[in-house]
Amino acid sequence: LDLDHPGANDLEYRKRREQITTAAINFHQSSSKSIPRVNYTIEEHKVWQHVFTELLPLHKKYASTIYKKGRKLLNLPKHQIPQLSEISTRLEQLNNFRLEPIHGLIDARIFLSKLAENTMLCTQYIRHHSKPKFTPEPDIIHEVLGHLPLFTNNQLNRISSLLGQAAITATEQQLIWLTRLYWYTIEYGLIKENNQIKALGAGLLGGITDLTNAFSGNALLKPFNIQEVINTDFNYSFEQPVFFVIPSLEMFEKEVEEFVKRF
Repeated sequence: LDLDHPGANDLEYRKRREQITTAAINFHQSSSKSIPRVNYTIEEHKVWQHVFTELLPLHKKYASTIYKKGRKLLNLPKHQIPQLSEISTRLEQLNNFRLEPIHGLIDARIFLSKLAENTMLCTQYIRHHSKPKFTPEPDIIHEVLGHLPLFTNNQLNRISSLLGQAAITATEQQLIWLTRLYWYTIEYGLIKENNQIKALGAGLLGGITDLTNAFSGNALLKPFNIQEVINTDFNYSFEQPVFFVIPSLEMFEKEVEEFVKRF
């Protein structure tokens, strides 16, 4: 872990992370396709419950309808961390979308390319208990509470697949553009709904600090412009200062289709 990570000096937390990430590595090195189960501790369940409880009123106020419908469909539990294998089964039954465990942040081409196969790589460890409101990396809260309700939406899945297909053969420069496009939309995008701005991105919907910040009046909200998006860099370790507002999913899908045709 980076030295500024909340759990960097917590030896017990580091050991626990190693156990969970080793299981994910073994999954990809073996022929088994059974997602490893994690026996979460009472403390880990408490972190999940704390974040879930704080996010509920924020979701009610700021989350997009797409997200709210998806969370209801998945019936995510409030008091305990769900098993990735169980949610993967639900998603596969809904729209043939699957999950696979991963050890942490990985190469953008690998991550995005998996989306072309209707598959998302998900971490299974949870953020450090000392800072439950913000995580500088993906964790089980970000993946399950942030991303997975959105993958119940077929239109968003088509958009993710388009980005994934483009990533397979993209040049290094094109890959940077695709990563930024994914970041400012699927991760941290805002969307217009009935003339109101709502949260669409998983980084917002799975993070108390980020979601609060986006609607605080302090962040910079810009109209979605794909050229500006791909030229805007980001840093995942800190609160995001800039957000782009997508007019509609229809417009977003059309823009992505036109963009990847250039490849």
